[in-house]
Amino acid sequence: MKILINAVSARAGGGVAYLIGLLEILPEMAPEIDFLAAVPDISFLRGLKPRENIEIQVISEASADFYSRYFWENTGLIKLCHKWGADVLFCVANVSPIIDPGIPVVLMIQNVAPLTLRAIKMYRRFESVSQVFRMLLIRWLTMLSLARANRVIALSQATARLIKSLNPMIESEVLYHGISENFKSAVARPSKAGTDPYFIYVSNLYVYKGLEYIVEALECDSTLPRVIIVGRDYDYNYVAYVKKLAEKAGVAGRLIFIGPVPREELPGWYANAVAMVYTSWCENCPNILLESMACGCPVVAMQIGPMQEICGDTGFYAIPFSGKSLAAAMKQAGAASSAHRALAIAKAGEFTWEKSMNRHLEIFRGFGKF
Repeated sequence: MKILINAVSARAGGGVAYLIGLLEILPEMAPEIDFLAAVPDISFLRGLKPRENIEIQVISEASADFYSRYFWENTGLIKLCHKWGADVLFCVANVSPIIDPGIPVVLMIQNVAPLTLRAIKMYRRFESVSQVFRMLLIRWLTMLSLARANRVIALSQATARLIKSLNPMIESEVLYHGISENFKSAVARPSKAGTDPYFIYVSNLYVYKGLEYIVEALECDSTLPRVIIVGRDYDYNYVAYVKKLAEKAGVAGRLIFIGPVPREELPGWYANAVAMVYTSWCENCPNILLESMACGCPVVAMQIGPMQEICGDTGFYAIPFSGKSLAAAMKQAGAASSAHRALAIAKAGEFTWEKSMNRHLEIFRGFGKF
């Protein structure tokens, strides 16, 4: 069996973490299957362990922006399917070619923002017309891809329900992300963290990440420790709005943006934080939650989407879109015991890349070409 993995859209954040797990573990678990992965031109590939049954092709012409990627997916990808003789095309990021590749297509929904009208409204409020147009185009292409796919993978039950609400005819296969073994609790505190207590927030920054509610929470309770924001700005107008909001509320000194940090440094930030404050309200299966729990870091999250599904009883939950409720949940998390942190680690242990990849293989093997 030959499976062609279309991963040219995996460029940042959870998409890259997922792709690393996919390319490192899946070929080892299925030596009888040949894999060909089309990936963007990014540096994470350098450390991947080579395997006899996987070939990785870097697609430089699809590495610039969404439009160049989609053009390649409807030209170069189709040619690659035929030239290599693929049996299944696996598209890992919402969109499949509009041109029929002539083989079964498995589609994974990685990003639910284009399917969430509240997120699109936020783009209209803060970002450019071109970004709004891009989101609406991705929404349309995602809906078309969902309708045409042979199998659909959702990364949480919450996402499966969202897909069902948009197209009642679609039954999604649900599987979760896993966690790298590098995320553990016994890790030194980063020097940049200083000595004072801190909450941590890790994520690339988009309009749906809920940072404005952290500002409200810090304003509601002056005793809460500072919140360190780790991540790259993607929606610049929104981030500028949040920073102005923090200045106006008098909490700018307690909301600290440090930008992205190397992935290998994240365990130290998680393990030594009071808690992870994850206020995003538009998510699928956030790797950040899994990584935090694996490091013994309690999670504070909105009571929305897949958050409770993933964190279970180990999480501290706020009423959605309420800074006051978030402040109360952060206060509770600040008093979490070592036993509670141990429960978070145990909960994280339920999510492994081996489990995730086994579910992948069940889906692929359902096409039965051996």
